[in-house]
Amino acid sequence: MSNLVQRVLSGVVALPVLALLILWRQPLGFGVLVLVIAALALHEYLAITLPGTSVRLRASLIVIGVGLSAGLYLLPALGQVWVAAAFIATTTIVLLAPGEISAAAARLGFAVFGVFYLGVLTAPLAILQRDAPAGRTWVLLAIALTFGNDTGAYFAGRALGRHKLYPAVSPKKTVEGAVGGLVAGLVVMFVARATVVSWLTVRDCLLVAIVAAFVGPVGDLVESLIKRASGVKDSGRLIPGHGGVLDRIDALLFVSAWIYVYAIHLR
Repeated sequence: MSNLVQRVLSGVVALPVLALLILWRQPLGFGVLVLVIAALALHEYLAITLPGTSVRLRASLIVIGVGLSAGLYLLPALGQVWVAAAFIATTTIVLLAPGEISAAAARLGFAVFGVFYLGVLTAPLAILQRDAPAGRTWVLLAIALTFGNDTGAYFAGRALGRHKLYPAVSPKKTVEGAVGGLVAGLVVMFVARATVVSWLTVRDCLLVAIVAAFVGPVGDLVESLIKRASGVKDSGRLIPGHGGVLDRIDALLFVSAWIYVYAIHLR
């Protein structure tokens, strides 16, 4: 089965379920889904970055990361408390199982980064869906915008790509692809404004799409850097045609964090 067919079939199965949870009146359903995704993504991340460590250590880090995401979701006002607790817990866990001392600092760095990378950046989408005015619409826009950026960058890069964007990390990404992603993101926002989301302003469309066109590729490149440094192609095999969960959400994590900040604090 071709990769494209696998991608389409995965989307046909997953997207209706995702849409139902986003639109469901009970926000806890989507919140639980986000925590499950955080756990799966953190499992993939730790398998890539800390493959030689014990199962107990990696399981403990997953619990801490998911706990951080849950704390930020359930009681965001105590964000500083959850961050401090997660940092202390992560460093303590690594200290109690340092392994080879000469490589302990690297393990500590991977552990702390992973807990905060996925523990913090998975929470905004769930908080946005629950707390922001028209939060469910913003979540759908975040997903559509990320998909539009990826799709525009892919086709523009294939048709026009000449100048490499960051070849040391992702040889296939091009400057022309990045511009195509920006254009596609603007199209997504303005089409949404013209059809089903009439309350969006021109300022909303421009600011959200332009910043997303920058931070989305940054999220993609961050994951690519982690994988390239670890010598792996995909974060996992859970989603046919897409690789792992982390492969699918790398750009969305950064885009949703920006849209959360914009929708709740800047608009």
